[in-house]
Parts: sequence; C-alpha cells; structure tokens
Amino acid sequence: MEPQQENVGLGQYLKNTLKQGLQVFKNPLKLLPTVVIGFVWLVIGILSSLWQPFPWPMQIASFLSYAEGGLFGGFFGAVGGIVGKVVMAVFINSAILPLFEKKPPFVGVAGGVKGMFTSMSKDAASGIAPLLGGLGLALLFYTFMNINQRWQNSMVGIVSLVMLLQAMGNKSSFLMGLIFSTARTFTKGKVPTFLSVTRFLTGMTIGFTMAVGLSLVGLHWCFWLALFSLFLSLVLGLLMKVLRQQPAVAATPPPFPGVPPTQGMPPMPGVPPTQMTPPPFSPPPYYPQR
Repeated sequence: MEPQQENVGLGQYLKNTLKQGLQVFKNPLKLLPTVVIGFVWLVIGILSSLWQPFPWPMQIASFLSYAEGGLFGGFFGAVGGIVGKVVMAVFINSAILPLFEKKPPFVGVAGGVKGMFTSMSKDAASGIAPLLGGLGLALLFYTFMNINQRWQNSMVGIVSLVMLLQAMGNKSSFLMGLIFSTARTFTKGKVPTFLSVTRFLTGMTIGFTMAVGLSLVGLHWCFWLALFSLFLSLVLGLLMKVLRQQPAVAATPPPFPGVPPTQGMPPMPGVPPTQMTPPPFSPPPYYPQR
C-alpha cells in the first residue's frame, strides 16, 4: 500500500515547509553547521583568488566543501552556485542536526538503493520515459550548479545523489512531497504513482552519477547529453501513450450483441448502404381438389 501524501498544492506545501524551517531559529545552536560552512566558503573563495597556483591540499578542501561553486561562469554561474550552496547546506544540516536529537543521519539511503533496483525490475517498458527524463533533468541541474563542470565543484553532484537516495527511501521526505504537490497543482489533482516517481528519481540518481564521472575525466558533455535525454524521454512518452490507447480501441465491443461490428452500423460517408438481397420466390405447393 502506497503512503499517503499531504493533499495540498505546491504553494501551500512550500508555505508549510517554510513555516517548519523557521522553527530552527528557536534553537540557535542548530544554525552552527550553516555558519561554519559559510565561513569555510568565504575563506577558500578568497584564498583561491589570491593564491595562484592553488595548492593541491586547498583544491581538495575546495572539492569537499564546494567552496568555489558560483565563482565562475558569470551571472548564470553565480545563480547556479547559490543554488548549489543551498543544496550543500541542506546536506550538511541533514548530516549533523539529527545528532542533536541522538538520531542517525541519512536514514533511508539503504531503502532508497533497494527502491531504485525494485523500480527498475517492474514495468520496464513504460518506465523508460520517466527514467530518461530524470536522467536528463539531473544532467541539466548539474550543469547549472557547476557551470564549467570542473572536478573541484563536482561534490554538489555527489551530495545530490545521496539526497536523492535518501528521498527515495523516505516516502515522507521533502522531495517526495514537493513532487506530488507540484503534480497535484499542474494536473488538476491527478498525481503519479510512487513507482513512476521512484523511476524518475532513479533516472536522476543515474544522471548525477554520470555527471560526476564526466567531470572527473574532464569531459564537458553534461548539457548536450541532458538535451538529448529530455528529447528522447518526450518522444518515448508520447509513443507509449499512443500504444496504451490502441488496445482500448481494438477491444471495443460491437454495438449489438451477436451482430458483427460491420452490421447494424450507419454507412460511411460516400459509401452506399448495403442492401439485403431477398430470397428467390418459390410458389406454394399445388394440391388438386377432390
């Protein structure tokens, strides 16, 4: 049985999430991880602009913290870097804040890995389109957050990968709720199944894995692969929709029971109606009178 999601639209869902997020200010100690990582970003960012060539130990520190994200690529690179730093901050808080409540971090990652393989084994044909859609979207997001696709900024892809696995393993996670509330808003209440959403998130997991691998080997192909995957997902999605409609048309019963579909129906335009040929006339038998 699928878990029930909160039956609200996107706007109300974001409003509820923001209200819950503001609760952290009631305990300022929980803001400490965000303050620390912000200070690390500031220090490494300044040193990277003054210290050239940047030594390897500092490059590794930059990689682990995503400190140079948003420092390249102009306006779009800066905006993507801000988004990436928000993702990093959420990840760091999700790793540390549970310790304040004596809970293990990253609960649900193992369940996400299991759910990923389970979704791949069910209804494989119809699941190719959402899989490719998630893959392409992940490659596009990664290109936005790492505009020049340098390996020093690829940690945001690894973090996104872990957070996706955690979301798949925790059906009440923020990401799951965001997907369902968005679908409910733009489809007039019609929401996808958990299997299709899991298949889409599986595609995003594969996409971020590919993106990090391409950055590590120095291939800047993420953007073009993203466009190709999204186009292929759209084409396959339309094709599967047409194929699902064909059996319904073929299985339509005749209008009258026991009558073939070609009989008892009005003639097609331009085609004369079929006339029944009467049987040949045979005279009645003759009996002589006595």
